[in-house]
Formats: sequence, C-alpha cells, structure tokens
Amino acid sequence: MKLKSLSMQGFKSFADRTQIDFMPGITGIVGPNGSGKSNIIEAIRWVMGEQSAKGLRGDKMADVIFGGTKTRAPLNRAEVGIVFDNQDHYLNSDFSEIEIKRLLYRNGDSKYLMNGKQVRLKDVQELFMDSGLGHESFSIISQGRVEHIFSAKAEDRRAIIEDVAGVYKYKQNKQQAGKKLADVQDNLARVTDILYELEQRLEPLAQQSAKAQDYKNQKQAFEQLDQARLQIELTQWEKALSTTTQERDEQSAQQQDLAETLSQAQTELQQQKLALIDQREHQQRAQQNLLEVTQRVEALAGEQKLQAEREQNQKQLVATTTQTLAERQTAATDLEQQLDQAKATADEADAKLAALNDQAQALMRPDDQAQLVTLQKQLADLRPELVTALEQLTTAKNNQHFAQQEHQRADAQTDRYQQRYQTLTEQMQVAQADVEQAQQQAQQAQADLKQAQAKLAQQQTQGQTVEHQYQSNREKWYERLQAQQHVQARVESLQRLNEQYDGYYQGVKQLMKQRQTFPGIRGVVAECIQVDGKYQLAIETALGAALQQVIVDTPTTAKHAIQYLSKNRLGRVTFLPVSTIKGRQLAPNVLQTAQAQPGFLGTAADLVEMQAEFKQIKQQLLGTTVVVDELDHANQMAQALGQRVRLVTLDGQVINAGGSMTGGASRNQQQGLLTQKNELAELSHQLKELNQEVTTLEATVKADQTDLTQLTESFKNQQDLVIQLTEVHQQQAATLQNAQQELSHLEKQRQSLQYDMQLAGVDENQDAQDLQNQIQTAQQEYDRINQDLESTQTQISALQQSLDDANQALVKVQLAQKTAEAEQQHAQEKVVNLTAQLTANADAQRQLKQQLQDLSLDQADVNQRIATEYQANQTAREELVTQLAEIETALQSQQRSLEQKEQAIAQMQGQQQHALATLNQLTARQTGLQTRIEQGQTQLEETYAVHYEPQTAATCETLPEIKDQLKLLKRGLDDIGDVNMNAIAEYAEVKERYAFLSQQKQDLLDAHDDLSETMSEMDEEVKTRFKTTFDAVNAHFEQIFVKMFGGGQAKLYLEQPDNLLETGIDIKAQPPGKKFQQMSLLSGGEKALTAISLLFAILAVRPVPFVVLDETEAALDEANVDRFANYLQSVEQETQFIVITHRQGTMAACDVLYGVTMQEPGVSTMVSVNLNDA
Repeated sequence: MKLKSLSMQGFKSFADRTQIDFMPGITGIVGPNGSGKSNIIEAIRWVMGEQSAKGLRGDKMADVIFGGTKTRAPLNRAEVGIVFDNQDHYLNSDFSEIEIKRLLYRNGDSKYLMNGKQVRLKDVQELFMDSGLGHESFSIISQGRVEHIFSAKAEDRRAIIEDVAGVYKYKQNKQQAGKKLADVQDNLARVTDILYELEQRLEPLAQQSAKAQDYKNQKQAFEQLDQARLQIELTQWEKALSTTTQERDEQSAQQQDLAETLSQAQTELQQQKLALIDQREHQQRAQQNLLEVTQRVEALAGEQKLQAEREQNQKQLVATTTQTLAERQTAATDLEQQLDQAKATADEADAKLAALNDQAQALMRPDDQAQLVTLQKQLADLRPELVTALEQLTTAKNNQHFAQQEHQRADAQTDRYQQRYQTLTEQMQVAQADVEQAQQQAQQAQADLKQAQAKLAQQQTQGQTVEHQYQSNREKWYERLQAQQHVQARVESLQRLNEQYDGYYQGVKQLMKQRQTFPGIRGVVAECIQVDGKYQLAIETALGAALQQVIVDTPTTAKHAIQYLSKNRLGRVTFLPVSTIKGRQLAPNVLQTAQAQPGFLGTAADLVEMQAEFKQIKQQLLGTTVVVDELDHANQMAQALGQRVRLVTLDGQVINAGGSMTGGASRNQQQGLLTQKNELAELSHQLKELNQEVTTLEATVKADQTDLTQLTESFKNQQDLVIQLTEVHQQQAATLQNAQQELSHLEKQRQSLQYDMQLAGVDENQDAQDLQNQIQTAQQEYDRINQDLESTQTQISALQQSLDDANQALVKVQLAQKTAEAEQQHAQEKVVNLTAQLTANADAQRQLKQQLQDLSLDQADVNQRIATEYQANQTAREELVTQLAEIETALQSQQRSLEQKEQAIAQMQGQQQHALATLNQLTARQTGLQTRIEQGQTQLEETYAVHYEPQTAATCETLPEIKDQLKLLKRGLDDIGDVNMNAIAEYAEVKERYAFLSQQKQDLLDAHDDLSETMSEMDEEVKTRFKTTFDAVNAHFEQIFVKMFGGGQAKLYLEQPDNLLETGIDIKAQPPGKKFQQMSLLSGGEKALTAISLLFAILAVRPVPFVVLDETEAALDEANVDRFANYLQSVEQETQFIVITHRQGTMAACDVLYGVTMQEPGVSTMVSVNLNDA
C-alpha cells in the first residue's frame, strides 16, 4: 500500500484547493518558517480521524477552517481528502484504491466520505485499526516525539515498546477483569455481611422456635383437658335445663289464665278510650276551625288598613308619573334640535374631506419617481465596477509591497549570517578555554568521587538499619490497625443493630423508631436490664420474648401505642405499665425448699439489676423463676417442688411448671439481645485501647519513615554528584566539536545565500517597473469609474431633494385628511346616538301613559272584595263558639266512666305481675342454661372441631381433678411468656436463605479465583509479547545505530528484568570515539540521532507502508544528516517517506521536492520539483 495523494481546501492556511501527489520513495516538503508546512502533516492526521483540537494547535475544531486575511474573507468549511493505493489490500477493504475525505463546516456539522459514500468516524477508525496507521502510531514522527524518547523517564519509554507489542488490548482486558474482580469482592462482602446478620438471627429464631414448639405441646395438652371439661359441664347443664323447663311450663299455664281475664277487661277499656279519643278529635277540629276563622277576620281587618295606605301611595305615584311624562316630552324636543345640528356638521366634514383628497392627488409625481429608479440602477451597476478596479489597484500595490519586503528580508538574512559567523568565532575561543577548565574540574571530581563513595557506603549501611526498624514497626502498626478496623466494624455493626432494633419483633422495631411520638415509653426490657455475664444465657432463656416487651409509664401510654400499631398494622407488642404492674414471687415455703436443693443459685429476679422504679416489673418477669447451675440439679429440684416452679440452668436448659422441658443447642450459636449488649460495651472499651496503640505506632512509623527518606535523599544526592562530575569534561569537549561543525556549516550557507541574492537581483528592477505600470493602469480605470459614479450620485441627490419637498407637502395634506376623516366619523356617530335616544324617549312615554291607566282601574274592585269576605268570616266565628261548649260537656261525662274502669284493671295487673316475675326467673334460668350449652357446643366445634357427647356419672365426678390439671397447665403457659408462633416458619425460612446465600458465597469465591487466574494469564501474555518485542527492537536498534553513526554500539536495558510488567527501559550508547554510557550523557545531536535510530528500529519490527517525518533530523549536524538521508534511501523500497525538512542533506536525498510558500500573506501555495527528472 502507498500514499497516493493529499488534497486540501479551506484547511488552515490552504485557502485554495491544493493537491499533493506522492510518489514512491522519498518526498520532501520545504519552506520558510510559518509558510504552512506543518499544516500538511496536520491535514493527514485530521483526515485520518484526529479528534483533539489541541493536537492540531487549536482551541476548538472550527479553528482548522481558513479564518481569512486582510484581503480574503473567512471560508465556511474545511475539506481534506487522502487517496491510498490499496492494490495489495493492506487495508481491510475490497477496493484497490481508497479515497477518504473529511469535511467540517463552521456551524459544527461534519462528515466523512469513503470513495464518495458517507461513512462514520468509527468506520474510518476501523479501517486503520491494526494497520499501524491509526492514532498515536509510528507512521507520523515529529521532532517532539524524538525529544520525548531521550527526555522521557525509563517508565515512559516502556509505553513505546508496549505500543509496538500490541499489548494494549490485554491490559484493557485485565483492567476490565480487575473491575469485575472488584465487583465480585464487593458482592462477596455484602453476602458475607448478610450471612453474618443471618447467623445472628438463626440462634434466637432456633430458641424462639423451640419455645414455640414447647408452648404448642403444652397448649395441645391444655386443649385436650379443656375438651373433657366442656363435655362434662355440658352434660350437667343439660340435666339442669330439663328440670327448669318443667317448672316453667307449670308457671306458664297459671299465667295464661290471668292473662285472658285481664285481656277482656282491657278490651272494654280500650273501646271506651277510643270513644273518648273520637270526641276529643271532634273538639280539636272545632277549635282549629275557630282559630282559622278568627285569624282570617283579623287578617281582613289588617288588609283594609293596608288598602287605605295603598290608595294614598297610588295618588302620589300618579302625580310623579305625570311629571316624568312632561319632562320626557321636553327632552325629545331638545334631542331633535341636536340631531339637526349633527347632520349639518357631518355634511360639512364630507365636503372638506373630498377637497383634501383632490389636493393630495395633485401632489403625487410618478414621472420623477421612475427617473429616480433609473438613476439608482445605474449607480448600482457602477459600484461593482468600482470595487473590481479597486481590487486590481490594491493587488498591484500589494505585489509591489511584497517585492520590497522580500528584498529587505534577503538583506536582513545576509546581515544575520555575518553576525552569526562572528559570534561562532568568539564562541570557539570561549569553548577552548572551557575545555581546559573542564579538564581541571574532572581531576577534582575524581577525588570528590572517592570521598563520596566512602560516604555513600556508610549511608547505605545506616539506611539498611533504619529500614529494618521501619519495616518492623510498620508491621506492628498494620497488625494493630487491622485489629482496630475489625473491632471498629464489629462495634459499628452492633451499634447499627441497636439503633435499628434489628432482631426485635416487627411491632417493637416500628414502635421504637417512633419513640419520640410517645414520651411515656421508658424502653425495651433488654435495654433496661443489667446482668452479670455468668448468668447472661440463663436470664436470656428465662425472659425469652419478654426481653422485647416495652416498659411504659402508664396504661394510657400503652393504649395510645396500641392504637398506633393497630391503625398502621405494624404488629403486636406487649407493654409493661410501671404504674400498674404487680410483682410476683415464690411462696416462702417454696423458696426455702428450693434453697435447700443442690445447685440453687437464686431467683432470676435477684440475679439481675434494674432501676428501682422497675422493681415490680423485674419481679413480674423473673420473680417466680429459679436459676440452677446444671440440668441434673434442676431435675432434682423440680421433683422436690412438685413441678410447680419454672427452672433455668446456666447453659439455657428449661424445666417448665407442669414438668415439660426445653433444651438443646444450635450449630450456629447466635447472640441474644443481652449478649449483644454486653459485647458492645466490652468492644467499645477494647476499641478505645486499640485507637491509642495505633496512634502511638503510627507516630513511630512516620518518624522512621522521615529518617529513611532523609537518608535516601542524601544517598541519591551523592550519586547525582558523582554522575555530574563525570559528565562535565565530556560535555565541554562535545560543545567545542559541535561549535566547529556549526561554524563550517554556516559558512557554506552564507556562500549559497550570496549566490542566490546575485541571481535574484538581476530581475528585481524589471519586476519593479512592471509593477509600477500595472499600478498606473489600475489607477486610471478606478478614477474614470469613480467620476461616472459621482455624476450619477449628483443627479440622484437633486431629484431626491425635489421629491422630498413634494412628499413633505403631501404628508401635511394626509394629516389634514386624517383629521377630517375623524371629524366626519365623530359627526356620524353623534347622529346615530341622538337618533337612538329619541327612539328610547318615545318608548318611555308610551310606558308611562299605560302605567297611569292601570293605576286607575284596580282600586275599586279590591275595596269591595275585602268588605264582603270580612262579614262572612265574622258569622262563622260565632257559630263555632256555640258548638265547642256542647262538646266540652260530653267529654267530662266519658272521662269519669273511664277512670272507674282503669282502677279495676290495675288490681288484676298486680296479680299478673307477681305470676309473671316467677315465670321470668324460670325463663332466664332456662335461657342461661341453653346459652351455656350452645356456647359450649360452639366452642367444642369451632375451637376443637369435635361434637358433644353426653358423659357418664363416673366421668362427671372427675371434673374437679381436670380443673386442677388445667390450672397447672395454665400456669406453665403463663410462665413461658410471650411466644412468637411465627418463629417456627421464620426459622425454616431464614435457615433456607442462609443455605442459599452460603452457596452464593461459594460461587463468588469461585468467580474470584477464576478472575484472578484470568488476570494472571493476561500478565503472562503481556510479559511474553513485551519480552519478544523488546528483544526484536533491541536487535534492530543495535544494527541501525551502527549504520547511523558509522560505528559504535547501543543497547536497550530493562531496569527490572524480573518485573516485565512494570520495568522501565534505559538506553546506553557509545558513539565512535566515545565510551559506553547513559543516553542522557550524550550531546544534543547524539541524543537525537540515537532516538531516531530507535524509531527506525521500531519501524523495522512493525513496518508501516508510509512514514511522515516532521523535521525529525533538525538537531543533527551535517555529517549525521547525510547518514540519516542515506538510511532513508536504503529503505525507501520498502517504505514510502514524506519528509518535512530544512536540511540540505535530506533535501538532496528526496526523489520529489515540494516547496510551500506564502506569496499572499496568510495563504499557503505549493511548488513541486521532481529531482530524479532534474
């Protein structure tokens, strides 16, 4: 593959379309500084996908678009195209010729084209991927890259070999694997934390599950005895019900006889009451009629009085209406007069407006307007001609100015070379003196070196001692730091569990989180109790779920908390109100018996401490529980106490009242709430001591580290001093040699420049005369066009003035038209308003006249109607008064008869009530027994799912014994306390989740091992590729160095051969006549040529089709430039070179030479010469 051509337009200083054709071999690009040579290299990088504006010497990407000059406007886009000959299909494409084009517009839009088809940046990057031509490849080598090689640190040089070895993808894959490994470690930490928390829950859940199972067993025994009790009681209740039913039937028959007699008497009484009620209803109707007639008479009298007032008001209204009608008629006359005046005003406004319209028409001048347009068009045609003439004149003057500047620059350049020659002669004399001085300094440095080496050995021994002490103290510090972090993590975990009430029931947890809402909450039992570690497990077992009961001040606080839990469905909580809880304790004889038994340690209440105000609560929870040392003694004590007391051993085994036993241990022993509380206190104290130890050790380690750093720095300074003294003499000799070579080189350049100036001076006078003739011709053409333009402008100004005067007069007339139109409109509106007012006035007069007629008609009819109705109602009232007197007499007679009948019935009711009371007692007894039987049967069926079966007399005799057994079981259930019945299922669920997460943890550990192994394999691959590439580059470097220097030797060294993943790379070289030494000790030119040799060695290991060299050999002297050029010619058959250079030796080796000039300021142009043809 070869680079065929490069085209540019609008890219930086290449404003015009410029194309460079690249031939096989070496193509050189030359030109003065600032002419735009480097823009060609940047165009190649840009079209191949460069995305860094700063890498193209700009602030933003739009800076690559031609920005304009004094004579040229900025362009809107930049375009660069590059063509590759791909007949060998070096690039992964089916095309034998590939053209890539990149365009950028000033608005930010951009696009890529590949063989005329628009593609993505990614497509371009993929085309060059793994071809050696991509970003940061060695196909483009600048002087800065050469300097980077010899000035870079050894670690930075490693990156060069890594790029050649192609290990980036492996390092990237390793980085990704490292991220995955970190994720696995994070997940593993989270799973471990969750497993730890589950382990903390397993043991309490196991205990709660065992306690729930024990409760369940005792509950079943209780239920079986309770069933037997219910069966016996139901049998007894049925017998009692049969007897009661017989007695009730007898009493019911007696009650029935009394009821029949009383019913007949009450029927007669009811009939008399109904007759009395009918008579009273008749009386009420008569009274109601009398009331209505009386009210109507009074209302008619009031209406007569009101009618008189209405007559007076109507008379006043007639007078007012008559007056208003007269005023309306007068107003109508005035409005008619105003209407006539308004119509006259409107006619005058019409006439005035017509006159003004005629005047305005006369002031318009269409002929002058047409002439003005013609002259303006002539003026517009002359202006482009004037601009063209001005451009020609400016171009001629600029060319003359540029020629003068070139002459001045040539003179200045000659003066500079003469001054340079004199300066270098003086520098040679100074350098000779410096060499003699350097020889004396080298001898002194040798003596200083021996002294420094002795001091260096002493410091090394001292440093080893301090380092050993530092490492020992650091290991101690790290050990205590790990212990501190472990304890700190455990303390924080326990504090977090306490703060979040982890391990508590849901209801307790939610309530305590809202503790501030309920000021009466004093705390959870587990928070308020203190116990010695010896009795810790026994007390935790004795309390069980009671540890999570909440202490409050009063029942009111408990009530509010329960309402809150119920409302939000947060769970159930047991509350212990301080004001109402009563303590429990063993009977004295029971306590004496227990104390006499072996293994007795005390009641649980005596072995714990709580605040004095919680004494009753402590006694309630633990007052009847005895702590025993071990299970055998507990069994003996239980027998002695008749299985009536709950016993707890130190290792957490329980013998309940009634004889049941609870015990055992879990594989994953978990902390209880009290154990967790005590552990937190102990660890907090331990953490304080560890913090103090870590602080002390950290200060010691820092002091040791400071001493070690000072010794290391002193040791390094001694080494630097030895190296510095060794370099002084070599640098002075190299300086003298370089100055002599530079002086000879400048002398040759001065002779060449003088020859060029003589050739250029021959044509200078003739060029100046031609430029002067061009200026005169352009000036004459510009003056002629300018005169025509001024004449046209004068005619336009005169005609424009005349039109302006006419326009001013026209504006005045138009203003008068606007005023007249406003007056006309105002007069017309006034006519319309007055006409509307006249119409409204006429309508109002008609309404007033009609109102006067209506008022005179109604008054007489109303007076007649009121008088007639008043007389009729007065007669009806008198008749109703007589009727009411007759009704009152009849009612008094009926009332006396009714009272006598009621006295007789009252006597019979007394007899019935006595009989009824007896019947009710029997009925209540019967109902109570029936209710008991129904409730008992319902309880059997709903609670125990069994049916009632009558029991024998012998079975019924066992009822007292059954009740005694039930009391014992009830006491045992009470001693167990609160039981979390969900613990059985929750324990199974947590246990299953623990097993699942344990498997997850193992999977994560396996993934951790797999990723670690993968990273190790990648490291091995990187080592292999790096070492292979390093050896290959080193071998080529040794060969190319000899070719470049004409002898000598050079070699690459690994700083840490045993650490291929991180080792830096040093360069040592021995130019002919010198000794083998570090690259940093070479002269500037030797460093540059050594770096160039390394770059060529890299290209030999990883060849590319073409290489762009941007002033790479600038720091070389003439002899080394010739060797550089010879090497390029030796490999030009394999690689195509594009070289930007100032050096004649390199130019001479080029097959094609392009010159970059800037004849027009700010705009670059190209000139080509085929040297092979020449």
